Amino acid sequence: MGIFLQSIHFMRITGGIKRKTGPFGSHFGCHLEYWKKNIGHQIDGADFTNWLLIKQFTQMNLNNVYRVCGDAVNLNAYYSSQSGVHVVVIHGSTGIVMARRQFLTYQPAEHKRLASMLQKIQAGRIVVLAGVPEWLMFLGAEGDGALQSTGCNWAARAVQSEVWACVANTGSRGGALGESIATNLPQGIWRTPRKINLQVAVPKSRTEWTQRCPWYALPGLRQQAEFCETYEGYEDLCSCHAPFFSESRKMQDIILMSEEIPVAVVTANKPYNLYRCLKQLYGLPGISQTNVLVIVDGTDRETLELAAVMQATVAVHSPEGQRYQRTNGNIRFALHTVFTRYPLADKAIILEDDLLLSKDLLKYFHHLAPLLSEDPTVFCINAYSSNSFRTTAGDPGVLLRARSYPMYGWMVNRRYAQDIIKLWVRDQEKADWDFWLSWENNRQGRDVVYPEVSRTFHAGSAGVHVSGFEQALYFNRMIYNQDPNARLMPIKQLYRSNYNKALIEDLKNASVLQPTDPVCKLTRNKKSMTLDWIPSDSAKSSVIYVQAHNDNDKLFSFKTMLMCFMTYDENNRDMWRGVMTLRWQGSRVYIIGCPMSPYCSWRLSSSLSY
Repeated sequence: MGIFLQSIHFMRITGGIKRKTGPFGSHFGCHLEYWKKNIGHQIDGADFTNWLLIKQFTQMNLNNVYRVCGDAVNLNAYYSSQSGVHVVVIHGSTGIVMARRQFLTYQPAEHKRLASMLQKIQAGRIVVLAGVPEWLMFLGAEGDGALQSTGCNWAARAVQSEVWACVANTGSRGGALGESIATNLPQGIWRTPRKINLQVAVPKSRTEWTQRCPWYALPGLRQQAEFCETYEGYEDLCSCHAPFFSESRKMQDIILMSEEIPVAVVTANKPYNLYRCLKQLYGLPGISQTNVLVIVDGTDRETLELAAVMQATVAVHSPEGQRYQRTNGNIRFALHTVFTRYPLADKAIILEDDLLLSKDLLKYFHHLAPLLSEDPTVFCINAYSSNSFRTTAGDPGVLLRARSYPMYGWMVNRRYAQDIIKLWVRDQEKADWDFWLSWENNRQGRDVVYPEVSRTFHAGSAGVHVSGFEQALYFNRMIYNQDPNARLMPIKQLYRSNYNKALIEDLKNASVLQPTDPVCKLTRNKKSMTLDWIPSDSAKSSVIYVQAHNDNDKLFSFKTMLMCFMTYDENNRDMWRGVMTLRWQGSRVYIIGCPMSPYCSWRLSSSLSY
């Protein structure tokens, strides 16, 4: 048996007597205990504050079990729910815990979130860092550099299964105050983590928090100032020099609107994501004309206080079940609440909190809103495309139809919301709400309209639905529109009959392509990697016919082609009537599954490509 990261003692003290206080709970769960309560004793003129205790990470090597506050947690892999880098931020003057976050750096993409968080910490804070195996697996240069920027240098020397901890001070006079690493001797391929103890005494800051930033004293900003001295990691919301104020929402440009369309932002307990989303939303043209409702799943105090600082209307949902059940319930609550709260609205926009937004997002939705009223074959407008990669998308004005489902920013009308809520996914179906909406008995032959170039970007990772691996492999490579003045195609072209006619005409004139062998062989041209057998920058469309008997793609024909095109290949959800529409090096390319698609009738008998 081996005990690793047995304890880290962090003391803020200016005298010679150490005082402990009682536990107040943990952000990470039972495995971290923070002793927070302030002590204000005066002994011989010395001030005694609190100390922070992180303790009781243990591992039993025989059964790969982590002991968490006395409870054994089974571990079937080389990491556990506690693995990764833990960051705790302490107020330099009051001693309160301002932030507690865990970054799953045993997955890709998480190191970027770690670096972002450390960069956003204000000067004068105390940062406690702990690396729990296997925290080094995907730490990456960006994460390693961020840790070293705090003054903690030993993290770069750690190897697999070694435990590391550091206490640092941020700011111009910052640097490591104490650092420890538990090195291991090799024992075959795997190594046994050893215990680590780190004890650091930190002088108390004498600066009153009310004097930190000049704007703290301005009328009406007391609530924001108190938030910034209670919580950490919000960067410009709490900047002393160029702070972000929610009033900026009222100063954005007005856009043409024919109806009221409120926005519901769905969140739970990730206030950093919520702040990023609301800040972007408050900077969009048209936001001064738009009602914003924040749907919070649970009563996370920091999230609710942030929403108050951002002057957002809030509705709190009582969580239902775990994981996908909880998310399903929160989306249903959002659909019900947004139309109840705004009875004059016929449509509503739903945004998840982990999205980046294009500047023309609201203009995009308002442009397409009439389609939900005029075309009964459309049930949803998406702001996101699964094929929005540099290799497969390029024209922000192009709009498409698909047998897809709502995802990553979407709009529906009141009638659809009311109807689907009555049928909502049941727990026994064990399905995620979005996939469930794509089931044919719920879709009822209706389509989703979406852009060739996305208006949102998924910026989360290690969540319920998207792991760090998926984020790095797919989502981080995607693009979203950067042109605030992009001209969208007329919505009449999207009516099913018109869309069908235009597609038929284009297919009749398209060039039929025959892939080379091997089909996915890439060559490098002056700009990038390319497929030689596909024309570049051609005004004439191309078509590839592949074998597919139904949407299930059992022969992996679509998947193979999507892999060749370096786009999203996990499913073919952006397909319409057996046709996948992509853009390759500026040229329109159709991939058509035969015999499933009605558009196979224009192919030659010898033109089946794959």
